[in-house]
Amino acid sequence: MPTTKSSPSAPAGIGARQPRLEDRALLTGTARYSADVEIGNVLRAVFVRSPFAHARITSIDTAEATALDGVVAVLTHAELMLGPVFFPTLAELLASDAYHRRPLASDTVRFAGEIVAVVVAETLAIAEDAAELVFVDYEDLPLVLDPVAAATDGSPLLFPDAGTNIALDIPFEAGPPPTDELVRVRATITNHRMGVAPMEGNSITAVPDPETGRLTAYVSTQMPHAFRDLSAMFLGVDPSELHVIAPAVGGGFGGKTPAEPDYVAILAAARHLRRSVRWVQSRMENLMTMQARGHRFEVTLSATPDGRVSSVAVDALSDLGAYPGVGAGMIMTARTLATGVYDIPHVRFDIRGVATNTAPVGAFRGAGRPEGIGMVERAMDMLAFELQIDPAELRRRNLVRRDQFPYRTATGLEYDTGDYELALDRALEVAGYAELRAEQRTRRELGDMRYLGIGIACYVEVSAFAPGFAAESAAVEITSAGRVRVLAGTFAHGQGHHTTYAQIVNSVLGIPVDHVDCLEGDTDAIPDGVGTAGSRSAQVGGSAVKVACDAVLEKARAIAAAMLEASPADIVPSGDGLCVAGSPDSTVSWAKLAETALDPELVPDGVEPGLSAAPGFAQSEAGTAPFGCHVAVVEVDGETGAVRLLRMVAVDDCGTVISPLLAEGQVHGGLLGGIAQALFEEIRYDEFGNLTTAGFADYGFPSAADLPSFETHHTVTPTPHNPLGAKGLGESGTTGSLGAVHNAVVDAVSHLGIRHIEMPLTPFNVWSALQEKPGTQDSGRDAA
Repeated sequence: MPTTKSSPSAPAGIGARQPRLEDRALLTGTARYSADVEIGNVLRAVFVRSPFAHARITSIDTAEATALDGVVAVLTHAELMLGPVFFPTLAELLASDAYHRRPLASDTVRFAGEIVAVVVAETLAIAEDAAELVFVDYEDLPLVLDPVAAATDGSPLLFPDAGTNIALDIPFEAGPPPTDELVRVRATITNHRMGVAPMEGNSITAVPDPETGRLTAYVSTQMPHAFRDLSAMFLGVDPSELHVIAPAVGGGFGGKTPAEPDYVAILAAARHLRRSVRWVQSRMENLMTMQARGHRFEVTLSATPDGRVSSVAVDALSDLGAYPGVGAGMIMTARTLATGVYDIPHVRFDIRGVATNTAPVGAFRGAGRPEGIGMVERAMDMLAFELQIDPAELRRRNLVRRDQFPYRTATGLEYDTGDYELALDRALEVAGYAELRAEQRTRRELGDMRYLGIGIACYVEVSAFAPGFAAESAAVEITSAGRVRVLAGTFAHGQGHHTTYAQIVNSVLGIPVDHVDCLEGDTDAIPDGVGTAGSRSAQVGGSAVKVACDAVLEKARAIAAAMLEASPADIVPSGDGLCVAGSPDSTVSWAKLAETALDPELVPDGVEPGLSAAPGFAQSEAGTAPFGCHVAVVEVDGETGAVRLLRMVAVDDCGTVISPLLAEGQVHGGLLGGIAQALFEEIRYDEFGNLTTAGFADYGFPSAADLPSFETHHTVTPTPHNPLGAKGLGESGTTGSLGAVHNAVVDAVSHLGIRHIEMPLTPFNVWSALQEKPGTQDSGRDAA
């Protein structure tokens, strides 16, 4: 990826409302995406995909397609002989390696849309025409689409060698089981499937070197270095044989992980043909293959009559799709957050993950966090209803207190710092909670059919806690032109790393943000890196930039002290360079310092030549625990079931806020993700396993017209785990908003005896609940 240069901007360090520095290229069209990279004589690839959800391949006839003028090759598993593609760490959770997926199906297809062959031609139109001429004979096999049915004995098996569709079976229990006389509420809470649906789908251009065969891949991914290393493993080559360049990326949201079978197939095709090959995913392909969520929780919350929660027990069933893999990590994350922000001493959380004849599931914004928090927050509202305790008050009675941090949950997760009651109080104050409840009572007394609902969700999540996410690389160099070059191991695809890192540079070195250039996403220029996922970049990548700046400053002080005949302790940044404290006229410019640093004879003893540093940074493997409280206010039409979101109040705590404008943007995007799942979006299949939401005409999602202006606020509780005091924020909005909106809609109709409505809360689903008799929803209370 080319170095991005800053737009003119006033100096602004940590905490300043600095406008984004990377947007000029995006807004003027000079930014290049994978499909825009100009490569001479690039071939176009189109995949032949199975129209059946479960079938045996008896033959593949490519003769007619191959004979079409302009077709270079039609490649199947027999030609490429690629092994399985999987995440090694997540594969360890599965009961068998039989569940792994090959990039091209060899003998059996297990979901509609699975790749059977790849057609490579001189133009896209020819490749599309040729794909229609590949004739595949299929022998139908029995289907299992429902995860409950898939987990039942005697259901059709997707993997006979494994002997079961249950790929994940992990029981868990910790803490003292409750013994007191308790009230229990039970519910089945489902997180339906969603499409990840980034603006830019998957895209790759694979270019083999004509002499060495070394592959250069221009790819839309979140993690270029992990993509390089895993793809090299799947191709059976050394990572040095693969050069990955991630140009501009039109959104990832967790869906663009390194282990993508389609990418591996294109890399293999380019290597096989020794020609450049490009593949760009269509919207239908994207919705067909990039899906997330798919969890079913049977949850029981136990509490004393005065509302002290003593236990949460969950039977979790996760639909992992045709090839269990990445989805296993999502349900594991949900388990870690089963107690939410509450001091609950006992947890039982038994996980089963099953294979079904649907698309494999992966990550989407939150990646287990919204599911786990949404579950416990929905259950808390149901408990409040049963005990006739105000939902806010019930939460307050159970919050982890500020004097309990660092706090270890019954699931074994450590929360570093927090002030959960402060976030709750702030959210209720901003929302005007007492006034909203008063208005709700008035409407109900008047028989108003515009039902008002108020939903609360207190949340905590985890950032930078996954294995391998705790460390990151970054190099900082001051050039002879007096500019700063940051080489980061993270990779931005919309998050604004350039702006964030420039503000950190400004705070440490005093150099204006428009003098900072940032390079990410090129594995030759930056040998090591983890990438961007799990809300890790600001805290881990940003800390790597900070400690590199600190090291550069220490070196520059020594050089400046020698030049100015002063003590290094008296040397301070002046913006244009370094000066003696209190004497701004005694200044050495950064350009002069960089030039001097390159001359070994002018560098003081013990100082390494060059004004650069790359020490890297490693944080605690426990990561950090961002938190907050969201309040949603909705209006439900009692006649049609239509839901109107009136207000969305978000109070979030990500520790130190490095870039307030970017933080607001991250929260806005996250809120949209949770709201969309609660009210609009849903992946659906028919009884034959055909996707019925294969385009934006069928897959519902909100526009700006469906949403109010978001009200975002922050509390600040820094973490001790990194020098910035920062925590993640990118997934917080989704984690809190999902439960808040869900609770608000049910709260709006709770006076009618409705206890629970499954998502998505579309007008039809809400209207259907309104037609049912009160008390028939899946929930209940009993005495222990």
